[in-house]
Amino acid sequence: MGKLAAGRVHLYTPGDWFDLLADSPDREATRSRCAELVRLTYPNVAATRRAEFTDALLQWHDTLYADGVLMYGIITAPLPSTGAQASWQIYAGVVDVPDNPSDLDLGELMTKLFAESYRAAPAYTEAYTTDMGMGFGFVAQPLLPVPEGLGGGIGMPSVPIGLVGALACPSEGGRGLLVIGTSLAADQTWELAGLVAVIGGRSVFADSQ
Repeated sequence: MGKLAAGRVHLYTPGDWFDLLADSPDREATRSRCAELVRLTYPNVAATRRAEFTDALLQWHDTLYADGVLMYGIITAPLPSTGAQASWQIYAGVVDVPDNPSDLDLGELMTKLFAESYRAAPAYTEAYTTDMGMGFGFVAQPLLPVPEGLGGGIGMPSVPIGLVGALACPSEGGRGLLVIGTSLAADQTWELAGLVAVIGGRSVFADSQ
């Protein structure tokens, strides 16, 4: 991100979710919100243990903020469609985009990059129009190895997770907004993809309006 000029992004996001980076760089405000989240999530856990959870969230906040991540949204709520509990994490950041990206086959590029990381192609890719101009999304269910000790004594099994992404950028390129979402429940991948596509599709750079 070193080549990117400073700017502002208007993120189109849910108004009722928890964004770990919403108060950056005000660390005390972030700590206060994290402490309240932990208190509501674990009301019967000892205060000392809740403080440890809060410290862990603050450390994760510092890591994301140092890496230039703009948003880290957490959704833990029942899905309206099925009632199943969703547990989603959604990241967003600004990335370099080549000039005139319409000349590139973003689907082919994404497939190659995905294959290098997960040894498999995305299940679905799509180009779409965004408020910035161009958009590209992908949906995948890669296999995630389960750490030893959590697999019921059967070695190192792998489980599918939901992984989706959307890249939105102006037609001239130069920079883009990359939104990535993950879900440990692979059967919720398409619901998550819809939200990520909307965030990418409706967010804009302030100087492009």
